[in-house]
Amino acid sequence: MKSLFSVSVLIPVLSISMIFNSWAQNPDFPWPEGKRMALSLSFDDARASNPDPGAALLDEYGVKATFYVVPSGMESDIAAWKEVVASGHEIGNHSLYHPCSGNFVWSRNKALEDYTLERMRSELSAANEEVERLLGVRPEVFAYPCGLTYVGKGERTQSYVPLIAEMFLSGRGWKDEAPVDPYYADMAQLTGMEMDNKSFEEILPLIEAAAENRQWLVLAGHETRTEGNQTTYLSMLRKLAAYANDPANGIWIAPVGEVAKYVKEKRAEMEGNLNIPGISRPAEGETIYLTAEKGKGIGPDIKYMPEWNAFGWFTAEDRVEWDLDLPEKGKYEVWMEWSVSDEEAGKPFVLTSGEQTLEGIVKPSGSWETFQKTKIGELALEEDFNRIIVASGEDFDEGALMDLKALTLVPVGK
Repeated sequence: MKSLFSVSVLIPVLSISMIFNSWAQNPDFPWPEGKRMALSLSFDDARASNPDPGAALLDEYGVKATFYVVPSGMESDIAAWKEVVASGHEIGNHSLYHPCSGNFVWSRNKALEDYTLERMRSELSAANEEVERLLGVRPEVFAYPCGLTYVGKGERTQSYVPLIAEMFLSGRGWKDEAPVDPYYADMAQLTGMEMDNKSFEEILPLIEAAAENRQWLVLAGHETRTEGNQTTYLSMLRKLAAYANDPANGIWIAPVGEVAKYVKEKRAEMEGNLNIPGISRPAEGETIYLTAEKGKGIGPDIKYMPEWNAFGWFTAEDRVEWDLDLPEKGKYEVWMEWSVSDEEAGKPFVLTSGEQTLEGIVKPSGSWETFQKTKIGELALEEDFNRIIVASGEDFDEGALMDLKALTLVPVGK
């Protein structure tokens, strides 16, 4: 009788040229009141035109925006900025001195290349304190000046995204090329798409694309006037506000912080029932749980089933991949949790990692609803990056391979 599971070193069965991508389907993101998308308007620097006519125009439509401010920019008209706060707009942190790359000549004396993380932390805290002193509100959201997210130069370059993640609810970029995916997005790196010097007709396709994909579109601008450089046109804002207020268009328009809080709340409610691929970073020596929620389903007919937190697939071209970042190399027992009906059982599968391959036959589990857990072999994994792939061991014309819930990697000798 053929052994159920065997270990060998083979060339992976699936060619990397098989790049059919069928990302697992999560439910539509549940925007409030059945809306199709979220839309946030944001403005940088505390420009003099922002309180009036900018915020004043938005108030006519009941639309509230986020104003990312450099405190010194508000000092010439604090009364006007207090009106902005009183009317319900959000005030965000845009740094104390607006540091950017020294490649901008005007930023040479405040170049990010000359910053350290501690200097940035100190100035962000000071900006928060100054905003609170001037306006009575403490910023919860941040926008990266010039959209740049680093400090230092060359080998001393460091990202300050982790600092923003620690200090703020969200961090917004600048001149990005895609809306925010509410399921996947890193809140400290929200994409901000430019709305300066654009007509409503140029902005509308961005809105329509975000609505089609049930995304969150964060628009970013500066001045709010009728014309000029780095200006969000008042004519565009009027058309956009009217469009967003039309219930037929299914848009929830709200400040960045309000949407960010809502997204985080909904993510927490749905945790464990969504397929959001991502690299796993276990601590040294700990058991690794590669769940279906973190796996990447690739193929023409791969399915993530949230009711079972498992992948099922129906062609030999389907596969599931997990990426790992390990602090040290080591040997691991591999346990697979799966289900299959008696009728569909018996097909071969392969699990590969680099040039190592574990082969096996999918045994009956009792039913599709009954999951079993079995050791299928051992793998030697490398320090740093590893990819683990589960796929069919041979072509099959009909039926299904199995429903795969998780892999568990248990350190050997720990």
